[in-house]
Amino acid sequence: MSIEFDTRFGQELCEVFSAELGLVCSFMGEEGRIVASSVKERIGTNHAIAARIMRGEMEEYGVTKEEAAKSSGMREGVNMGVDFEGTRLINFGIAGPLETVRPLARIVRFCVTSLLRIRQEETTIVAAFARETGGIGKQMIEIAEDIDEVATKVADQHALLAELQQGIRALSDANQRIVAAMEETLAGATAASAEAETSRQRVRGSLGDIDEVVRMVTDGRGLLLDLQDAMGNVVGVAQGIGHIARQTNLLALNATIEAARAGEHGKGFAVVAGEVKELSRRAGSASAEIRQTLEGLTGTAGKLVEQGDHSATKAGGLTAETAAIADTMDHIRTSLAEMAGRVENVAADASSIHDRSSGLSAEIDQAAEALAEFRTRLDATRSRLQDLLDAGERLVVLTAEAGIETQETPFVALAREKAREIGALFEQELAKGALSPDDLFDEAYQPVPGSNPPQYTTRFTALADRVLPAVQEAVKAGNGRIMFCTAVDRNGYLPTHNLEFSKPQGGDPAWNAAHCRNRRKFDDAVGLKAARNTNPFAVQSYRRDMGGGKQALMLDVSAPILVNGRHWGALRIGYV
Repeated sequence: MSIEFDTRFGQELCEVFSAELGLVCSFMGEEGRIVASSVKERIGTNHAIAARIMRGEMEEYGVTKEEAAKSSGMREGVNMGVDFEGTRLINFGIAGPLETVRPLARIVRFCVTSLLRIRQEETTIVAAFARETGGIGKQMIEIAEDIDEVATKVADQHALLAELQQGIRALSDANQRIVAAMEETLAGATAASAEAETSRQRVRGSLGDIDEVVRMVTDGRGLLLDLQDAMGNVVGVAQGIGHIARQTNLLALNATIEAARAGEHGKGFAVVAGEVKELSRRAGSASAEIRQTLEGLTGTAGKLVEQGDHSATKAGGLTAETAAIADTMDHIRTSLAEMAGRVENVAADASSIHDRSSGLSAEIDQAAEALAEFRTRLDATRSRLQDLLDAGERLVVLTAEAGIETQETPFVALAREKAREIGALFEQELAKGALSPDDLFDEAYQPVPGSNPPQYTTRFTALADRVLPAVQEAVKAGNGRIMFCTAVDRNGYLPTHNLEFSKPQGGDPAWNAAHCRNRRKFDDAVGLKAARNTNPFAVQSYRRDMGGGKQALMLDVSAPILVNGRHWGALRIGYV
């Protein structure tokens, strides 16, 4: 047991015996010095005897009535020491007739020893409970981190479900539009198929008409050829008539000559000859006109035959093209019929997808509601777990305040001692005029250009760099469990970190976060609770972000730094 515990417990015993039992009790500290006493006068002893009893040189000392009468500072009674586990702890005295109070004193000694044993057992139990609570606290932090991770994943899943909900609803709406479009397309395809059938029939009818036209063109070409042959025959006849006309004209000329030779007797013959000559002239002229006309008609007939040949060729091509169109129309009609069938199938599938999408959307809605409820429960669990963590931290604080030795006790004492030391150093700097109180309590944090994560400077940063390392580095080097020792102001600003974490920043923010932790603000919940706490100390447990996605489970003990009675910030010690 520590002297503090013993002293406090001894004082409590004095008060209890004095108030409840009416006993007069004195408690001696080191070298026989009276630490606490319920009365001003000594009971059957003096300082020298009390010191010998406390040192274990005497078990008890009884003062008789006669001895008390001879002394002005003693009363009749007995002084007795109480040993516990081989150590003299308490000297108490009981005033009264010596023979009466001696047995009573021995009973009191037995009771006190029993109380001490019970108190030790209680202390052991509380200390063990505190240790277990610390272990449970670490596990609860890990559980809380797991819950946070699960909650984050649940939130991500909830967001994905929300996106999926929107996608499913959009798909359902799109499928509904597809169904409507397919129905319109199916109606159009059916109408187009019917129209294609009508067009095919018309094309087939037109093909028959075109075949008839081709036949008529071919027949007309034959008639034109016959006409051309007949006109050729007529030309021959006309040429024969012309020949006869020339012969007749020659005959008429001979008859005129003979009539002239006959004289009077040939006049009638000469008239006939003249008429024959005129007839010959007219027949020749008519033959020439007929021949000229027939030659024109023959040329025209030839052109007609040529055009008939061209028309027959065109008509033949038209027949082939019309037949190809008819085949195409058949193919189009068939394709439209197949397309109508496929569109009908697609419409049915789209309608089925729409129905399934609607059902799936309802299921996703239910899943989203369940996930939201699960997330709410996770948040509630995290909150209750945080309450347990807070209760565990309060238990550690109460245990330390009660003087019970735990794993945290040395760190609590160290944090309080070094916080007082830093406060004294700051007061000395103020007294020397190194800076003003306004400078020391400066809150105008100036960003360091280009820093990532952001770093800041204040009017007291240079002072912190000058006076803090000696204290902080000694604390960190003094215990292998200590990971850091830093002073922060009341806003969580950390001007000067341990040398290990005060490297110059580089181009990698993740590396900077792990190795360049000076001149930064740690204003998270843990950081602010430590920085703004004004109680003698605070104990927290948390996961420390080490940068690069790495975290370390830490216990954080902090004590307030006071400068001339004014709260400047806190000293934080983080350990594992």
